[in-house]
Amino acid sequence: MSVFDEPTEEPDQIRDQLRQLFRYRALIVLGLVLGVLGGGAVFLLGGPTYTATGEVVVHAISTAPFEAGGVSADKQISMGTERQIAQSASVAARAAKALGERTDPAGLQRDLRVSNPPETQTLMFEYGADSADRAARLVNAFVQAYLNYRQDAAKQRIDTTVGKLGAELAPLLEQRKVLDQRIAGESAGAGRAADESERSNLVSQIADLQGRISSLKSLDTTPGDIVRKGDPPAFPSSPGLVVLLVAGAVAGLALGILAAWVRSVLEPRVRSVADVQENLRAPVLGILPRGRGGERVLEVGGAGRGNRAEAYRTIAFRLVHDRRFAGLGSLLIVSPRRNADAVSVAVNLAGAFAEIGNDILLIEANLRTPELAERLPLLPGRGRPVPGGWAEGERFAVDAGVDGRFDLLPGREVPNPARALSSPEFARLLNAPSGPDEHVVVVTGPLLAHADGLAVAKQAAGVVVVCDLNEVRRDDLDRVWELITGAGGHVLGAVLDKGSHGRSLRRFMDGGPTQRKRGRGRTRAAVVPAARPGPAPGGGPVPTGGASVDADSPSLRG
Repeated sequence: MSVFDEPTEEPDQIRDQLRQLFRYRALIVLGLVLGVLGGGAVFLLGGPTYTATGEVVVHAISTAPFEAGGVSADKQISMGTERQIAQSASVAARAAKALGERTDPAGLQRDLRVSNPPETQTLMFEYGADSADRAARLVNAFVQAYLNYRQDAAKQRIDTTVGKLGAELAPLLEQRKVLDQRIAGESAGAGRAADESERSNLVSQIADLQGRISSLKSLDTTPGDIVRKGDPPAFPSSPGLVVLLVAGAVAGLALGILAAWVRSVLEPRVRSVADVQENLRAPVLGILPRGRGGERVLEVGGAGRGNRAEAYRTIAFRLVHDRRFAGLGSLLIVSPRRNADAVSVAVNLAGAFAEIGNDILLIEANLRTPELAERLPLLPGRGRPVPGGWAEGERFAVDAGVDGRFDLLPGREVPNPARALSSPEFARLLNAPSGPDEHVVVVTGPLLAHADGLAVAKQAAGVVVVCDLNEVRRDDLDRVWELITGAGGHVLGAVLDKGSHGRSLRRFMDGGPTQRKRGRGRTRAAVVPAARPGPAPGGGPVPTGGASVDADSPSLRG
């Protein structure tokens, strides 16, 4: 397993997922802030709410003392039905009339809550209002309106039943009167005995009806008892400012985490070393530390002992001893797009190779906008001009400090860059080194911007892809691999650049470094290790340094 491979243990995966979320910590913070502001707005705009409570024990009212089957009438009260009656528009209209309120009864109903505690015949009335006195008045009005409604309904049922029984009783009384007159005028005999028997039956029916009417009129129509009167509450029932702020913070934090997770899932850019290795089908050779910004292009050599210089030395040492590259001579340094500084990587790898003891020729294969000769410390005097095309042109010696020097073949504008990079002269320059320790380092423009890099990739021994961790996209790495392998080239690995120390809103939003441009937009970045001092197998000094590689940190921009 490579030292840059992502760990597969479950704790590492969980840690990586958390790091992915916290890369978008601005969304989490934004959700938290919005939640707190929302809680404060609810408190300020809603105001305090006072809730008064009243309780009523409901009595059963029936037109008969007992129902069929010997079940007591009070066992047949449907508390669900009573609860619906208490919240009905009829009761609300009675309450509004009692208070003299001109408000629509439906408006009064909105703040009323009626509940029935289990296994009881009690209704609990709760009313919320903006003042304690109003809440108490309204809840008492609803309680009394409900009781009055039940009492009136019971009286109406009794009156209706009494009326029906009276209608049945009137003809019976009239019939008895007729029989009494007829019996009084008859003498003893069979006819008189029959009339007296009929009258006896009629009197029994009349007595039964009169008894039922008397029972109904004597029924207790009390609808219920108020066991708790609604008193003005001493404290508001609505959540206080602290509770609303905490609730808003929790809700906002949850929404922020959700937004960060969605943003992480939809993120098109690489999120870890494993993403780079998977999409580029090649290992990560090193991670450049975050730079301070404003450094010169050539950081290796002389006083170049910073973390970035040591990172370049480590990458060069690894390439020299890589079996896929060692002894093959030519190396192409290229970036997918302009947001990665392939030029700085090429220049410093050339300087690091020179320190190790190799003869280095740095070729600027940018034949559209060449600039390298103006940015490097050239030694006095110029090389011998060679007549012919660009590939056979004049070379310059670059001062790499006390540790060495290397040659530079600068680019120059030509009418047809693709033809110049595919010429036999350029091919000989790449594939026919003058010695076993001679290496050719070539740097071109962005590979996805134009096809110049492909003309070099098919001839170079290997390709190193430079990626900016803030900008490189997974689909860009896929395309780079397809283009290079399709052209017959071979990707040795990737160099990852973390950018500069400059901070901005985007860095805060993404949870990682942003670029700080200087001149033509050169990027700088974060921390990488180097090997310990000691003899190198190919001779020359081994690069030194003590920076950390971030190899076991799956998240790159955290």
